[in-house]
Order: sequence, then C-alpha cells, then structure tokens
Amino acid sequence: MLCYSWLNFILSEECIISLRTIGVNRVKLQIGKGIFNSDVRNRVFNGVVADEGSGVSYDLPVEYYRYKPSIREDIENSLVVVGHCGAGTCLEVLRLGKPFIAVINDTLMNNHQEELALALSEGLHLLHCTPSSLSSTLQNPGLFTLIPFEPPSQKRVAALIDQRMAVSR
Repeated sequence: MLCYSWLNFILSEECIISLRTIGVNRVKLQIGKGIFNSDVRNRVFNGVVADEGSGVSYDLPVEYYRYKPSIREDIENSLVVVGHCGAGTCLEVLRLGKPFIAVINDTLMNNHQEELALALSEGLHLLHCTPSSLSSTLQNPGLFTLIPFEPPSQKRVAALIDQRMAVSR
C-alpha cells in the first residue's frame, strides 16, 4: 500500500463520529508503508508507531499492523471496509461482499486507481472518495445497499481474448 494520507483522516474526530454513527465500535488498519502525522501518532498511539500496535482515537479503539500474509479474515470480520483503490484490494473486498469505500489517492498522476474506482462505483459496487471527503462518504445512505459484484464469466473472457487474438477453436 501507499503512504496513506487517508490514515490520518480516518482517525480524525470527524471520521470517528461518522464511523460511530454507522455502528463501528473499533477500527483495524493495515498501514503498509504508511505513516501517521505527529498529531495522530501522539494523540492515538502515545508517540510510538511500530509494525503493529493499538491505541484509542476519540474513545474508539484502534488496532493497526503493517503487513500480513492475508487480510481476508479482517475483511470478513468488518462491518465496512475503507481502503485504497488498488485492483487487488478492490477485487478482494468486492468478492467477499463487504460494503467498501475506495479512497482515491488524489496525488497520483495518470490515476489508474481513480479510473477503477469510478468504473466500480458506476456499477454501484462501491463508494469512492478522496481523503478529505471520507467522513461524508461514510455517512452516505447507499453504503449498505451496494450491488454485489459479479466477476465476468471466465469462458466469456477467454472467448473475448481468443477473438481479439484471432484464435479459432
């Protein structure tokens, strides 16, 4: 994952209020190479951020870790998933049928993440936002009525590839 500016937003008072409003009673974060700003590091984690740890943000328990071999169990146990717009993350969350908010890294040039998020949100499979609009997106009434994502048929994909490559069978 990237250096997440949204990690700091999700632990803001505004986002914590939004999370509580939708029924979230704890936050678990995969932070990858991300870093917390000094306010969050000091306010939530008493100034110490290691490869894993915990703290409290405005009375909401917070756990974090940098990496795990699999985040499937964390996704399955989540009420809602907030993550970046990488294709792997999007597909894993959508396959597991969890409400998903994809946070667009609005600092990227030629932003393929934004293209993917827009395409999936047009199909009402996820909501997308930028870090600064995360709090209001958490309160979007459509979050819990998203349409399940159905991956395309492998046979149809293979047929399309065959057609494009002029392969006859």
